[in-house]
Amino acid sequence: MIASVRSITVANTRARQLAARREQFIAAAERMFLKQGFAKTSVNAIVREAGGSLATLYAEFGTKEALFESVLCQRARRFFPDARPRPPTSGGEPEADLRALATHMLRRMLSEDGLSVYRICVHEAPHFPGLRKAMLEAGMPGLLEGTARYIAELAEHHSMKIDDCPLAASQFIALVQGQLVFMAALGSRVDAGMRDRHVEQAVQAFLKIHPTGKHDE
Repeated sequence: MIASVRSITVANTRARQLAARREQFIAAAERMFLKQGFAKTSVNAIVREAGGSLATLYAEFGTKEALFESVLCQRARRFFPDARPRPPTSGGEPEADLRALATHMLRRMLSEDGLSVYRICVHEAPHFPGLRKAMLEAGMPGLLEGTARYIAELAEHHSMKIDDCPLAASQFIALVQGQLVFMAALGSRVDAGMRDRHVEQAVQAFLKIHPTGKHDE
């Protein structure tokens, strides 16, 4: 009995250690991918940054692309706790809630980390099939799902005519990103005034696609 309990304790301790090591690998990989890009970041450098061994990293993730996929999943989980504004307000108009969501999303997209991920998507994914797959299966779905959930709440609170929330989420993300993120990724300065005007245009365009009763009159 004592031996069995000791065995369970050892197994639990080992599992916690492996989980902690996994998080250390992901955190180190995220820092290095965002700083250097995907191609210039080696798994050896990630191991030196995180500690542990190359064998442990490969046992946990298998490939560098799979490690990047884990980084994207982690970022997707963090995006909405940080980016999501207050819950939709009951009654009133949807503009304020949409504007708040768009503003928070655009701030994240225009942050240094956000632009680094965008540059990796645009410049490196075409050359790495595994990287492209990771982005399509881990990065965008997380963002789409979070946006779709929020838009579903908006539709309920504001009687918006939205039959397909995932499609509406995709449309909203595209409107929020627009040309502004592309310009910023190329080094153009985006000030608060430009951002606010862009947000307003995105919100109004979205409401033309998905009007409320008021906008449909």
